[in-house]
Amino acid sequence: MRQIKQFTIRLAQRRPLSAMFGSAALVLLLLSPAAIAQTDKDATVSVSISGVEDELLSNVRGFLPLYRFDDKEAPSTGRLRYLHGQAEETIRQALAPYGYYRPSVTASLELLDGVWQASYTIDPGDRITISKVDVKVTGEAGNDPEFLAAIESSSLKTDAPLLHENYESLKQRFQVLASQRGYFDAQLKEGAIRIDLKKYLASVTLHFDSGVRYFLGEVSFNQDKPWLSEAMLNRYSEIEPGQPYQAEDLQQLQGDLSNTEYYQEVTLDVSPENANEDNQIPVVVNLEARNPTRYSFGAGYGTDTGARIKAGITKRRLNQAGHHFTGEALISELRYGIAGDYTIPGSDPRTDSWGIRGSIEDENSDTSDYTSAKLGGYYRHRDGLWMKTYSLDYLVERYEVLGEDENSKLLIPSVEWTRTYPQELSERIYPTHGTLLQLSVRGASEDLLSDTSFIQPMISGKWIHSFANSTRLIARGAAGTTSVSDFDELPTSLRFFTGGDKTVRGYAYNVIGPTIGNDVVGGKHLLESSIEYEVPVSEKWSIAAFADIGDAFDDEPDYKSGVGLGIHWRSPIGPVRLDFGHALDEPPGKKLRLHLTIGSDL
Repeated sequence: MRQIKQFTIRLAQRRPLSAMFGSAALVLLLLSPAAIAQTDKDATVSVSISGVEDELLSNVRGFLPLYRFDDKEAPSTGRLRYLHGQAEETIRQALAPYGYYRPSVTASLELLDGVWQASYTIDPGDRITISKVDVKVTGEAGNDPEFLAAIESSSLKTDAPLLHENYESLKQRFQVLASQRGYFDAQLKEGAIRIDLKKYLASVTLHFDSGVRYFLGEVSFNQDKPWLSEAMLNRYSEIEPGQPYQAEDLQQLQGDLSNTEYYQEVTLDVSPENANEDNQIPVVVNLEARNPTRYSFGAGYGTDTGARIKAGITKRRLNQAGHHFTGEALISELRYGIAGDYTIPGSDPRTDSWGIRGSIEDENSDTSDYTSAKLGGYYRHRDGLWMKTYSLDYLVERYEVLGEDENSKLLIPSVEWTRTYPQELSERIYPTHGTLLQLSVRGASEDLLSDTSFIQPMISGKWIHSFANSTRLIARGAAGTTSVSDFDELPTSLRFFTGGDKTVRGYAYNVIGPTIGNDVVGGKHLLESSIEYEVPVSEKWSIAAFADIGDAFDDEPDYKSGVGLGIHWRSPIGPVRLDFGHALDEPPGKKLRLHLTIGSDL
């Protein structure tokens, strides 16, 4: 106590009491909220980080508490200095997941011209390397090829740099595989990353126990109404009772049923809690039926067809065998038609179908005047992206050539293969990338209920490609040829014409082809091509420049070409195209023609 008193007295003697109180008051004044507020008034924060880049820089910014005030109004001085004081530790935390455990950080904070300058210079140092990797999968998944492949493809390797995301990725992959492949009792037994800073080495341990694997049991269907027969529904399922559980098999079954016209909602109940003593889980498919009838109606306009209206009806389900019917009627300024299609699901209703179809069509344009009736059947098979159709139709057609009526009867077998990408209709309306390829051949023989013999192969395609700047390049083309014994007996609907909205723009509909006098009578052969470049000017609008060329001919082509500009609108009902085509060759047609089309790109 004496020493303290003496010490105190000596201080008091050296510094007057009034001076001490004055200094203390000054300190309290400087630390008062009012003084702090005055110091920070209108000040902003500027944060600079150097020494790291890319993902390291991004992670440092995310961890650094002060960075959220960058280019913003500064908090109080106390708060500012507190956050700045946390910087070195948070930077270390931000670098650790990337294997940098010995960084050096130089930090500074100063107020210059009303701006708090926070500067952090980082030297991340060397990455720590992995000295030991101990990854084990026990249980029934120990020999599962998917788990073995996950381990083999993992970047967790001895002597490799440590990245925490590689550890987390493998751990998550094990958990996903267990869920997808029926290891519902799986658990992580041990998982750790150990860091030895003295040796500057890391070791990784990941022990995963899958437990037993479950199996799929009997598949049963629970319909809200007796819609399809059990036998018909079973044709949608490839699941065999007792097969190992795989989520993709269940997703396939659900997707196949959802894609039909029969059901509006498909849910699966596959719970491990319902497994029997053999670990088999019953599969219960709950089905909610669609309305059995769908009506459609549409109206539009095209410069080739004029104004048009269309009405249709679809009977989604006619019986428990899944038969369905589609009918459609079209009326336009140039043509009218009615068509019906009765479809019978095949042995695999997901890919195969049989059908009976019929149609009546009448066209009366400047170049074509005919009425045709067709009745036939077909078999259709989906093979990946290909839709393959094999059909046999009987065609009766009355047509006018040079003012005289002609009649023709033909029994026409045909093959048509169509490949469309993307396959989903919703993605084909305005695709950024896509292709359409159609191959077909049809013919007839005088020896088989036909007035003439002919064979007619044809190929057509369309290609769409988008660039980084969202512009699109669109190319299309078609080629066809006919070998016929008596061309005069070949109906108008089977001859080749070109010109119009979807062929060679700048010319009227079907005005390009062989002529007799002023009448276009159609040709034996066809060649068409087009190139178009589309540039968006807003989210919904774009402009395009195009060049088209083509001819329908008998012997040698006399190509007609057109160029032009277009305005395209991505409307709620689909793309609307207004194209101004300039015909470069005359005859036939006008020098400038407007083309309006509405419909999907593929």
